Amino acid sequence: MRRLLLPLLLLAMTAPAHAAWLHLCPREAVSAQQPYADTAGADDAPLRWFADAQAARPGCRSLALPPGARVETLFPLAAGEEIERTVLLHGRVRDGRFAVGEHVLPSSRPGTPRPSPMPLRANLLAHMQARAYGVEERVKLTLESGRLTVACDAGARPAGVLLGGPWFLPRARLRLATSYSGDGGFALAAADAAAAASENPIGLGALRARASSAPLRLALPDALDRAGWRHFVLQCPAKASSLAIETLALEPDPAPDARPAARSTWVWKAADWRGRGPALLDWAAAHGVRELFITVPFKDGKVHEPARLAAFIRAAAGRGIRVLSVDGDPHMVLPTQLPALARMVRAYAAYNAAAEPAARLAGLQFDVEPYLLPEYGVGKADWDARYLAMARTLREAAGGLRLELVVPFWWDGKSALLESLAPLADALVVMDYRTDPSEIGEFAVPFLDWAARHRRQVRIALEAGEIAPETQRRYVRAGAGEAADLLRLKIGGQQVLALLREPVAGAADAEGFRLQSTREIDGSATTFHKDKGVLLRLLPSLESDFSAWGDAFGGIALHELR
Repeated sequence: MRRLLLPLLLLAMTAPAHAAWLHLCPREAVSAQQPYADTAGADDAPLRWFADAQAARPGCRSLALPPGARVETLFPLAAGEEIERTVLLHGRVRDGRFAVGEHVLPSSRPGTPRPSPMPLRANLLAHMQARAYGVEERVKLTLESGRLTVACDAGARPAGVLLGGPWFLPRARLRLATSYSGDGGFALAAADAAAAASENPIGLGALRARASSAPLRLALPDALDRAGWRHFVLQCPAKASSLAIETLALEPDPAPDARPAARSTWVWKAADWRGRGPALLDWAAAHGVRELFITVPFKDGKVHEPARLAAFIRAAAGRGIRVLSVDGDPHMVLPTQLPALARMVRAYAAYNAAAEPAARLAGLQFDVEPYLLPEYGVGKADWDARYLAMARTLREAAGGLRLELVVPFWWDGKSALLESLAPLADALVVMDYRTDPSEIGEFAVPFLDWAARHRRQVRIALEAGEIAPETQRRYVRAGAGEAADLLRLKIGGQQVLALLREPVAGAADAEGFRLQSTREIDGSATTFHKDKGVLLRLLPSLESDFSAWGDAFGGIALHELR
């Protein structure tokens, strides 16, 4: 008998402990033990997912996990989120666990794509649709590989080609540049919704006979409704003619007297301006930085050492540099934090009221990112409404002080939120954290248009700080008989993803997904940290292009350039 017991005892001692049960409990009822993840119930009550070997816990709802399941990480999903086939998880390994920072649930279901801004400086013909018009049917065309050829027979009635695409025109000073060759007599026009309905496009200019050479540039008139753009129109002459258009591109056309936009940057460490102010101002002046966002210490609900702050602001003004405060914590969006937030802003207002004009803050900036909170997106809380409530609190407490809000570029899809922010914020700072110039422009345009429409300002922020590499894990739905590396589990109306340390089979009460691939993301698409010289060389062209929006462009903000 002892010969049998000893091996069994050794096996029990060396076998790895594993979680056998998943629990969903009121958050205050359990301690923070790994693996766990915080979420919120339908009534917004704080809840906590966690896994262990205990079958039941008082006040909790529990679910048995498949035999052998060892949970590495738990990640809550919102109640309405559905998985079609694939789960993408982005994150980093921390303390031996894969910490999920972002998830994507791709869908192949057809939908109506949102129009995107017409790209700048790209050959539009590569992505346009061309259609002949005219009752005499005298137009023959081909559009291949970004090159348009048109042959028009003689005729007295209007005829030509309509050139459309899935875009809207930005609200900026723009011109249309074209390289072409062929007979004279053609003309270019543009149609917005009203012009298209009346079949009376707005003329841009004539395409005279020429061989292909430098592009012809035609300004887009102010009368053209940018948001209502429908198509460009190539109009045939009355005589028989032919034309070949090699390129058609949209270019910014800044006003000749456009003022240079101010570069700006963040100074997150108060010691940098309190103890090393002259060196900071020297650096800012050398890099063309004319606005600083600084962290201002508080004590007893007031600006700490206001005389030191005033001295720094005066010194900065002497170098042509303005100073704004910056604060940011994702918890500021929570209703319980609004009274303290209002007191902070009133303390800034009190400082400015007591300071001489040359020593006053030029404004207040708040970098509040609620999506960093673990409970964001779960429960029934309307996070956009919470953000708006915070913005109203800031606006009321700030009075006439300039108020700026920092937002991510992917909020361009939150049209209702952005419209509601317009009367509350003087400016938005858009975290346009990309390194590809075309992507920077694409993500900037909707916000610059917002600023132009509402007579506000937008700063375009670029990242130069170090970003740790991330890993993307791609999971696909497991087939019959396949082991699963990831489980989707549900208790009541709540659901969670459970990442497993080893694959398991037999997940009868869960949807299983197998790990298909992993990919390292080094941050080079997001930050200029590895070559800040590239950023500095890129800035003049970006600033020139964005200045086509006039006063709506508030300059480029540089994060962690120093």
